[in-house]
Amino acid sequence: EEIVAEMLRVGREVIVTFPNFGHWTHRWQILKGRMPVSDKLPYQWYDSPNVRFFTLLDFEALCEQMGLVIRERNVLDEEGNLVEHEVNFLGSLAVYRLTLNR
Repeated sequence: EEIVAEMLRVGREVIVTFPNFGHWTHRWQILKGRMPVSDKLPYQWYDSPNVRFFTLLDFEALCEQMGLVIRERNVLDEEGNLVEHEVNFLGSLAVYRLTLNR
């Protein structure tokens, strides 16, 4: 929240990208009892540079809470192809373009 707010303090639009923790491969690893490790999340839980793990739905709820407008959202699968359906389940990487709601 602080990082996005600071980015929007100095710019009218920002681009935020993150690995989707809700991707089916990550969910499968959790069902097997382990925290996900993949090409997009290559670290173990204890040495990850990620501040938090979250899903597309979590991020969109944060945007709503902060009063941000999602101008554009692109969700990619593991091969870099655009995902258009079931994005929170099939999307591996998210790219958002955001602005303040003014």
